[in-house]
Amino acid sequence: MILDYITDTMDVFAETFKGINLQGLTITKAEFDDCTFVSCDFNEAFFSSCKFTECRFESCNLSLTKLANTKMSNVKFTSCKMIGIDWTKADWHSLLNAEPLFFNDCILDDSNFFGLNLEGFVIKECRVKEVDFRNATLKKADLSGSNFKGTLFNNTHLENVNFMDAQNTMIDIRFNHLKGAIFRRYEALFLLESMGIILVD
Repeated sequence: MILDYITDTMDVFAETFKGINLQGLTITKAEFDDCTFVSCDFNEAFFSSCKFTECRFESCNLSLTKLANTKMSNVKFTSCKMIGIDWTKADWHSLLNAEPLFFNDCILDDSNFFGLNLEGFVIKECRVKEVDFRNATLKKADLSGSNFKGTLFNNTHLENVNFMDAQNTMIDIRFNHLKGAIFRRYEALFLLESMGIILVD
């Protein structure tokens, strides 16, 4: 069954939502478990005290979405546009054993993850420009194949992170935690450049 509406306080399990337009609207205290959202427009939508568990977003627009007090666990985003989201406003603390979020082929530009515990996150083949990861914990994350142009890393825990085929990873090794992080050799050169080291052939 495919639903074409979302309302306040709805509590749904294993439903599919397709082509829904919530642009600029507010949804309060709705709960979604094992649901799929396809080609939905949530641009500038306001989710207040909602909960998404084991859900999937495919080809959706979530740019400037507000997640006030909203919980997310084991949610997968594929081919979504997600510009300018302040993830620090979501509820990360009341979920016991929350599972990571997964982003694949998404646009995450201008987003804010400052100070969050994002251990085990997956951000693969994404555009991640001008994003704030300062003071965040990304241990064991998979950031492979993504473009991090202009993204901020400072006092960021990047232990055992997979940066294979990532681009523009300008990370100052003096002010970040990189033990066990995986880079291709040519990408690792950016780490030396941050220290002012001049490399010649």
